Amino acid sequence: MGENDKIIRFPTERRLQAAARERAEGGSAAPQAATAEQQVDAGSEPFALLSVEIRRLSRSDSRLDGDVAGRVLNRCVLASLEILAREKIPVDLAGTVLRPIVEATFPGAGGAARAAAAANALRDAVRKVQREVELEFHPFGAITTGASAAMQGGVKVTTGSPEQVAARIREHAAPGQILMSEPAWRSCENRVAVTKPAVEVTIPGSDALPTYPLA
Repeated sequence: MGENDKIIRFPTERRLQAAARERAEGGSAAPQAATAEQQVDAGSEPFALLSVEIRRLSRSDSRLDGDVAGRVLNRCVLASLEILAREKIPVDLAGTVLRPIVEATFPGAGGAARAAAAANALRDAVRKVQREVELEFHPFGAITTGASAAMQGGVKVTTGSPEQVAARIREHAAPGQILMSEPAWRSCENRVAVTKPAVEVTIPGSDALPTYPLA
């Protein structure tokens, strides 16, 4: 898939959520061009994706050389994986050696709330495994939503482009900040505390997406 394809798919999460709200309110069906997406969405299972990059921000008085910094980063990654292992869900470790990315999928309608709880626990764990003189590694996170459906032939189709949206949102997060996409937060707003105003995330070829930092 080329870069342009990814950019085109970025707004899909918002379109799917809008179409679902319109159907729930008894409105008209979405445009004919979106029929394929609606067919996949009709029998699909919703999920939330938690994507966290652990990044070092060196201080001017840093005492961490390369070897020590590497060990501290490893502690942060292991602490993150330990938190997510308790959820018994699919977890993936990606990124690079210096900027690892931990991703986890939380299935079901309550996935966003579970992802938010895990993100808060992960953020605390990353801080606790560092001594004060080492506190240079921070999580930059995002929570997005999507849906998956099993098609004929055993092929599994994912809609909503959650990985691409999460990657873009992470780039707008401040150190230690976990940003929830608007559809993710709306699905659990009575159970998850966020701060306002919203952080606007720019998406090439689309309107800015509002995101909400976990409190």
